[in-house]
Amino acid sequence: MDALFWQNWQIFHAFYQVYPKIAVQLCIVHLVRYSLNYVSWKLRKAVAADLRTIYTAATVEEADIRLDDFEAKWGADFPSII
Repeated sequence: MDALFWQNWQIFHAFYQVYPKIAVQLCIVHLVRYSLNYVSWKLRKAVAADLRTIYTAATVEEADIRLDDFEAKWGADFPSII
């Protein structure tokens, strides 16, 4: 078992006790939705559009560049989602 997808941290924690070397990947929809909980309704579309550039990047290097851009633009206002 190399990787599993998790939406519930309680289930993950129980599974991790049995398989401590498991790799974790959360559903991107849930990650974005959770991140947007920290953003006002007025700015959600803009922040979501900028988040999309990160998770749709073709390479890891491009995603890192997009993340840096995102942090420069939104990091001061929303440090909890960086």
